[in-house]
Amino acid sequence: MKIKTAEQAIRSARYLKLRKHRQSTKRFLIEGASFVQDALVNGAEIDCLLASDSFLQKKKGKLLSEFARSRGIPFFSVKENILCSLADTETPQGIVAVGRMPVWSEEQVIHGQDTVLVALDGLQDPGNLGTIIRSGAGAGVNGFFLGEGTVDLYNSKVLRSTTGMVFQVPVFHQARLVPLINRLKSLGYIAVAADPGARVKYYRTDFRKGALAIIIGNEGGGISRELLDIADLRVAIPLAEGVESLNAAVAAALILYEICRQRDEDS
Repeated sequence: MKIKTAEQAIRSARYLKLRKHRQSTKRFLIEGASFVQDALVNGAEIDCLLASDSFLQKKKGKLLSEFARSRGIPFFSVKENILCSLADTETPQGIVAVGRMPVWSEEQVIHGQDTVLVALDGLQDPGNLGTIIRSGAGAGVNGFFLGEGTVDLYNSKVLRSTTGMVFQVPVFHQARLVPLINRLKSLGYIAVAADPGARVKYYRTDFRKGALAIIIGNEGGGISRELLDIADLRVAIPLAEGVESLNAAVAAALILYEICRQRDEDS
């Protein structure tokens, strides 16, 4: 996508506020100085950047504009009110970019020793999804598969919650989870479902070796019956009396860091 004028850049950025345009163009809006810097440092494909004059006067603005121009990325100075109309945050930082969605190889992610993958079944909350990707990346997760019905990965709230991890960890969206889990099992993976009704406590499960597919369910309904039926293990997080469940992101982090802890002790 060649963008030659500020008007083209603004129009392109506005389109990307709608999910249908993100999906059709395979592009998304990158908002804020830190997020734009993450994109540039990680070699993301950027169509253009737009920044306000006030931002360009700052040290970080000058550095980012120089970095972008060194890579041949079109850079446009636009009015502050235009930047505000493109941004989703209450206090826009003065810079946005139009970037291409990262493309990952599913085969490279799946085939690996002691690989840990996370499958998300219909997760609805943007903050939960972004936090799971962020904490999962910290725990060494190799890839995430977002099942049908899961919130859009390129929703602005999701992106902010990932803190740039979307450029570093493979994430596959609109995944058909039942065929995926069956395929992973045929490759030797153990499918582990986080199920509040399970009898086995998550920290009493041996996660030290082997490839794992961790399934996390919808905030309200949990994991679908079809996925529960094909899981090899169901594990629960014990809760005090009167507490029904944990936030999905918290539950995922507990299980993923338990895997990380066990494998660290075993190394």
